[in-house]
Amino acid sequence: MEALGSLLWVCCHTQELGSDHLGFPLSRRPSPSGGAIHPVHLLVLLPQENCWYRYDPKEHALHETPSKLDATIVRSSMQTIVAAPSATLFILAAEPEMTAAKYEASASLVWRDAGVILGILAIAAEALDLSFCPLGVTGEPWVSQLLEQPGLFGVGCAFVGATPSS
Repeated sequence: MEALGSLLWVCCHTQELGSDHLGFPLSRRPSPSGGAIHPVHLLVLLPQENCWYRYDPKEHALHETPSKLDATIVRSSMQTIVAAPSATLFILAAEPEMTAAKYEASASLVWRDAGVILGILAIAAEALDLSFCPLGVTGEPWVSQLLEQPGLFGVGCAFVGATPSS
């Protein structure tokens, strides 16, 4: 948990809040985002657990997220891509309407934000001696079913965990 906390702090925590003229606060974080909007949320499934967490970048905390979606089904499906039974699963859930509040044809910015986050997580994981593997899937159809927040869509998944030598 300490290594996971370090990874999330280095990559995702809110450093500064800005204007909320778009209906939500803009923010400065270690990972850049088009227009400082940060429309990608991080969902976390810890190893050996069957509950979902949502990373809160302002509080630097994991909050348990009630869901009707059985986490074991999602984990099992991801294990068919890469067998990593003791890894933490990250699912990136985008809220595209946030980016659309500022930009026309904003979909590509959302996908770029997701790619940047995955890249920064991968680099930081290496520096922290953690294994990191983007899974090459979006996280759909699970994200749409996972949270009781309409308008969220999966934009990436990854496994993170201790390296075999750790």
